[in-house]
Amino acid sequence: MTILSEQRIIQKLNSGELDIEPFSRESLQPASYDLRAAQKTEIKNHTLLHTKENVEFSKNIAGIVRMRSSLAREGIFFSGGYIDPGYKGNITLSLANLSEEPVTLEEGEGVANLVFFRVEGETSGYSGKYQGSIGKVDSKRK
Repeated sequence: MTILSEQRIIQKLNSGELDIEPFSRESLQPASYDLRAAQKTEIKNHTLLHTKENVEFSKNIAGIVRMRSSLAREGIFFSGGYIDPGYKGNITLSLANLSEEPVTLEEGEGVANLVFFRVEGETSGYSGKYQGSIGKVDSKRK
């Protein structure tokens, strides 16, 4: 498993193997990309929030979404997730506030880090029920 560096992320964007819209150079980190809140959101207990970014992964790129430590220090936790090769759409985050005070996230504020991995070998690519997600998407479990 190889984590993509900033340079490799840019190469994948330029080659079309990866797409992030809207892309912000300020969000690009040495080996990750900062995902931003799509809208102002107050987190009380549990909140679903989608990212401003719409991503599109080729079949040879996967990702893991990690929480930003500054939010954890305010009592916010979320279920980080795995992004399958071939996924396209917004990313929905499930946030929980463990503090006693509501926490407000502003539109465009960094909420998570997306780490990219190169996938070795053939994959069919993601084709599950969340493919093409736009906006905040509730559970499709039932």
